[in-house]
Amino acid sequence: MGSEALEFGDALARVSRRVKGAAGEALREVGVHAGQNFLLEELARDDRLTPGELGRRIGVDVSTITRMAQRMESAGLVERVADPGDARLVRVALTAEGRAVADRLPALLAEVYERSLADLTADERRTLVGLLRRLAD
Repeated sequence: MGSEALEFGDALARVSRRVKGAAGEALREVGVHAGQNFLLEELARDDRLTPGELGRRIGVDVSTITRMAQRMESAGLVERVADPGDARLVRVALTAEGRAVADRLPALLAEVYERSLADLTADERRTLVGLLRRLAD
């Protein structure tokens, strides 16, 4: 592996750790653990999903969703409810508190990302985002 590739890997890892750390701090301030924000965001878009549906959308297994939902239920953010059409199914739904937190997440995370980009010019930001999108594709 060339030195540019190693430098890329190092820089990407450092940026990822810093942004994830800052996002994690911001999430903790509203009572959410890292990763739970993805579940809240999905439920804000489409409430009352099954753990299987949530797992597919977020990209994690059902057992992870089940544990996450249990912790979030204890925190008052979600509730598990029986499916009205199939008593064998359980659905996860936002509580009023969960909805309020989910509604705050976009602005909260945008603030974290804005701080992360603060030292870049508008052109540098556009270039960075464009390059990251190319790499992601």
